[in-house]
Amino acid sequence: MTERRWRSTLGVLGVAHLVLAAWAAVSPRSFHAVLADFGPYDAHLVRDFAACAATFGTGLVIAAGRPAWRTPVLVTTALWTGLHALSHVADIANSDPALVGPLEAAALVVLTVVLVALARLSARAGSHPPQPPAHQVPGE
Repeated sequence: MTERRWRSTLGVLGVAHLVLAAWAAVSPRSFHAVLADFGPYDAHLVRDFAACAATFGTGLVIAAGRPAWRTPVLVTTALWTGLHALSHVADIANSDPALVGPLEAAALVVLTVVLVALARLSARAGSHPPQPPAHQVPGE
């Protein structure tokens, strides 16, 4: 993957996490009603999600510009997303509206697979540092 593609991919993923975090933090009741209605409203738990999503979103945005951060941030984000997906699969029948449960579970599973693939790609790229272009002499 090119550096430009790494930056854009991680930037988009990071901003998406930050947008969800901002929504959950600023309007927890709205966030709960649209995406997180798996039982009684609990503003504290919604704000906890906001803090977690903001943390991973910030890490992804930073990793977009810092190659050394990519693999650890992608691995930890994949781990959190995978555990979050398991929670949604366990509660798949408890969402309101009912369609939200399966859609969110599927989206989280797909996102986990994407994050794991990116983490593996990043780890492989880290073991093979980019070479200078053929026309450039190292040290110039």
